Amino acid sequence: MHRYTPDLYCHNIADVPFASLAKKNIVNICLDVDNTLAKRDSLLIDYQTIKALDNARKKGHIKNICIVSNIIWGHSREERVRKIAEQLEIEHYFAARFWERKPGAKPFLEAMRMMNSQPENTAIIGDQIFTDVLGGKRLGLYTILVRPLGEDHWTTRLTGRRRREMHILKHIGFE
Repeated sequence: MHRYTPDLYCHNIADVPFASLAKKNIVNICLDVDNTLAKRDSLLIDYQTIKALDNARKKGHIKNICIVSNIIWGHSREERVRKIAEQLEIEHYFAARFWERKPGAKPFLEAMRMMNSQPENTAIIGDQIFTDVLGGKRLGLYTILVRPLGEDHWTTRLTGRRRREMHILKHIGFE
């Protein structure tokens, strides 16, 4: 069960205690897109999220951010990730294709390479246990699970991942 247990569970990105993380030298952040930063297929990012990330960067609680998103395929999906990174003034992003997607190591390793970071000073913030938390745990990243912002992709519903996640969250006392 440990590999599915996030180190921290927050309502959303605005609730993440970046100052506390910085005290632990966790200053490099991998951010998921769909249902973490923005609702699926949307470019709109909540003002509180933007404000929280900006404040944490200005105060030095965040050194680097890299967006890490499973796009599976398609130029338009990669373009969306790029636009979100641009909107948030985030230099680094990795749009993972089908064969290199989370929870595999490549997206996280690429993000850490771009940020020049190590697992012990890097966190992943995402809304899914079976991609974000599991992938981060495999590499020793600090894992932060947030509640999904909106509806899941049909593949998430088809596989029943959210139902299994809810069972895990209840088992570990987060829900």
